[in-house]
Amino acid sequence: MAMTEINFSRDICPDVRRFQLDADNDKATQVNIPVWARKVTVRIENTSGGRISFFSNGDDIHSDYIKIGGNVLTELTWWDGYKVANGITKIYIANRPAIAAATYVSVMVEGAK
Repeated sequence: MAMTEINFSRDICPDVRRFQLDADNDKATQVNIPVWARKVTVRIENTSGGRISFFSNGDDIHSDYIKIGGNVLTELTWWDGYKVANGITKIYIANRPAIAAATYVSVMVEGAK
């Protein structure tokens, strides 16, 4: 099965998408970041948290990842200049290794269009 991709295609800023992670705890969900986004806020809606990576290993999350807590807001911010395209076009999100459930995730992107 191919990796699930999440897009922000509604042409609004800020924009929020809520989705479920795959129940396979190593399978990643690819979140495509708009070029105008400067801040990405991620909320894993469980108490165990999850993992974020800037790379994938096929359909799985890469072994180099950031652990994030559950039910807290995790903000990633990058800046290349006002209304200049950012260099980060996607992130990958997966459950923590011990969690094999379809966890809900909310991702919000903010920036300058």
